[in-house]
Amino acid sequence: MTDIRQRLDTLIAKNDILPIKTHEGIVVGSVKIVSRDTLKDLWQYNSVVYAGISLNKVAIKLANMLARQHRKSIGTDKLYTADQEYGRLLFESLLLRERLHRARQNGEHDKADMYLARYTLAKDRATYAKKQVLALTGT
Repeated sequence: MTDIRQRLDTLIAKNDILPIKTHEGIVVGSVKIVSRDTLKDLWQYNSVVYAGISLNKVAIKLANMLARQHRKSIGTDKLYTADQEYGRLLFESLLLRERLHRARQNGEHDKADMYLARYTLAKDRATYAKKQVLALTGT
């Protein structure tokens, strides 16, 4: 119970709007977060503001920023762009991991070595991008 109280106190101290789960999605003030498989879309005033957000924390932070400001800003665009870059790098690393496994299964060792190097680099870049995005959200 104290953990929940600490989280609530932190949210209140940061002046964030508490998310409310509904049958249509998650509502944060005037913003609705709608899940689409692993991605999230932000709707405000019956139109999509940001589509294809990868990280849940980014979706909540953007929804809070939009609910307080009632419009996009340089800060929201910067956070959204960073999340999109993370999503692109994550997809690239997952694609290379799949190619690595396929090359190993087919016994193509030279290709597997190449894909392993590319996968490792892509995974590291995605991890770094995620850290940058989370730093922008303040978590």
